[in-house]
Amino acid sequence: MDLLERIKKALLSAGMEELPTDTSESLVTHGMDSLMMVLGVAALEKELSLRISGKDFSEQAFHSLDTLETWLRELGAT
Repeated sequence: MDLLERIKKALLSAGMEELPTDTSESLVTHGMDSLMMVLGVAALEKELSLRISGKDFSEQAFHSLDTLETWLRELGAT
């Protein structure tokens, strides 16, 4: 399973009801809010066996699936 598919899996397990089909589309239009970001970080950490510290957290990273994938790759996700 590639990284994007694992990101989608984690976000759905965190409680996102739907994800955009266009990976550049804003996640806010699909229910992403500050609580979902926190839940999403926890789910992404679990799914990717990755530790995301508070200093690494980026609200802008949760703009779209594309920005999330780029951010996670920068943190070492594969």
